[in-house]
Amino acid sequence: MSTAMSPSEAGLLRSEAVVDSFSRAARTYLKYAQVQVEMARWLSQWLPPGRRGAALEIGAGPGIFTERLIPWEGRLLATDLSDAMCAAGQLRVPQAEWRVMAAEAPSGGPWDWIFSSSMLQWAADPASTLAAWEACLAPGGRVVAGLFAAESLSEWAALSGESPPVTWRTPEEWRQALEGAGLRLLREDSVKRVFCYRSGLDFMRSIHGIGGAPGRRHGPGSLRRLIGQYEARHGGPGGVWASWSFYRFEAVRRGA
Repeated sequence: MSTAMSPSEAGLLRSEAVVDSFSRAARTYLKYAQVQVEMARWLSQWLPPGRRGAALEIGAGPGIFTERLIPWEGRLLATDLSDAMCAAGQLRVPQAEWRVMAAEAPSGGPWDWIFSSSMLQWAADPASTLAAWEACLAPGGRVVAGLFAAESLSEWAALSGESPPVTWRTPEEWRQALEGAGLRLLREDSVKRVFCYRSGLDFMRSIHGIGGAPGRRHGPGSLRRLIGQYEARHGGPGGVWASWSFYRFEAVRRGA
């Protein structure tokens, strides 16, 4: 009898592992989130001059981007799949309403704005997820999102040879997903950023500290060897570095 999992069963287990990982990281996320803080700052450059209307933030985590939306005139609902992250966000940004919600199944609306920072790269099916967002937008409603794209953490991937927990997609693939979701791209931008860490161990702690490594992938001995090799290849007097590819876009319901 076959014990192979169906794609839906595998996806459910993956989703549960991701939720568990981020829930455990709720207390440490802000300490290690220098990359996510920079994404929030970069994405906030595209916030509307008049901050008003019905707004939904998806994948808000502990509120790093949410606090940049304040003050907001109208309803502001911040959501995350992790209850622990929502609790942390409620403490950080009490001006917003907080609720547990899956990115693939947003509720409420119609929304004038949907915001998302540092989350969409986790979407297993971007076109389907974005289509769900499009369906709950008001006429003329817009999506403003920032995510990590292909070539992020390329140094670690090349060294470890492991498959990343997310599928890194190119800007072109994201454009295709937007098109397939019925959204019209208004503007986009991408940039490569290099971040420095004091050591290879600090780099790994930063990934685990924000919940970005669901599931154990290496034993302690193997991980120590990889960290040492990483420091040798990508380190210097100032520490070690890692590359991240930032991508942001603004899109509107087609026909608006």
